[in-house]
Amino acid sequence: MSPEQVRLDDGRPNNGGSAMEDAMASTPRPDAGSLILLNPRSFRMSLRDRRRRIHELAERRQARLVEVSEPEEIEQNVLAAMHRGCRLLVVIGGDGTVQAAVTALASCPESQAQPDILVLGGGRTNYTARDIGTHDRLLVTLALALDDPARLSATERRTLALHHPGQARVEHGFFVAGALVDHVIRDCHSYRSGGTGPLRRGHLSSAWRVFQLGLLGLLGRSSYRPVELSVSATELGRLDGACRLLLLTSLHHRREWIDPYARRGTGPVRLTMIKQSASSFWRRLPRLLHGRYQKDMSPESGYLSGNSTEVRIQGLERLSLDGQEIDLDPGQPLTVTAGPIFRFLHP
Repeated sequence: MSPEQVRLDDGRPNNGGSAMEDAMASTPRPDAGSLILLNPRSFRMSLRDRRRRIHELAERRQARLVEVSEPEEIEQNVLAAMHRGCRLLVVIGGDGTVQAAVTALASCPESQAQPDILVLGGGRTNYTARDIGTHDRLLVTLALALDDPARLSATERRTLALHHPGQARVEHGFFVAGALVDHVIRDCHSYRSGGTGPLRRGHLSSAWRVFQLGLLGLLGRSSYRPVELSVSATELGRLDGACRLLLLTSLHHRREWIDPYARRGTGPVRLTMIKQSASSFWRRLPRLLHGRYQKDMSPESGYLSGNSTEVRIQGLERLSLDGQEIDLDPGQPLTVTAGPIFRFLHP
């Protein structure tokens, strides 16, 4: 293999083919206002020597690459890049890395021009990258973006803005999980960090742990305890009581099989809250997962779902924002509103 020949993400050599693949071996050009943020701790960075190949590609293109892992590092580098007039921000990492980056961008003055963003999935779930369509073909897409970003398409995504009196800043992201889903996310994090081997650290570790938790639930041995919440949403109504599921997003899941939000209300904040006592929950679960809510699946029967301009949650002690664990003072209300819109590149 020649020095300029690289391998694609599926391990095949790049011997030509599509115009996008040809971009991998194009002539380097000076950095023109781009920044690559690479999280070396992200799951996929350990696969097939990908981290080294990303560094080599960035060096050939004379692109600025910074390795970051903590939110403070991400914020510092994003704000510095904005000060330099960054026009292309590439984020290679999991959903948490993307969340920290958009939170930093959202803190910039509205008058400041925002860069195009390329999210290349480096984590396990890559929820945001999958929604945009940049989950795979990482190296090829990165090369094309650095050489000629005009050859990529663009799409817009709006963030959620999370306001809480006990938090130092407004957090921004795309997916909020509370109650049972937050419990599962945190348990999976703890499970993966508590050992070694493929069932702890491999591709299937999360699925394996979710299977275990499901089995424990069937046996009546689940450690989850429903949390008492009061949730009000403009256009949708109010729901109080022990909560089984709490989900919020600004994404529309056009590429996903699961989309558990009713087609009701208006506004960019999509909400689903289901009480522990919701009528016929297990029988209705298949319909719920696809967003096919029946008319009687209403707050009166334990279901609150649809679109809203603002959601106010009282009693929430912890949540996961794009997979990042956040602890809250349950005595203070959490308010979720629409955040800024960002422009994302994709093939």
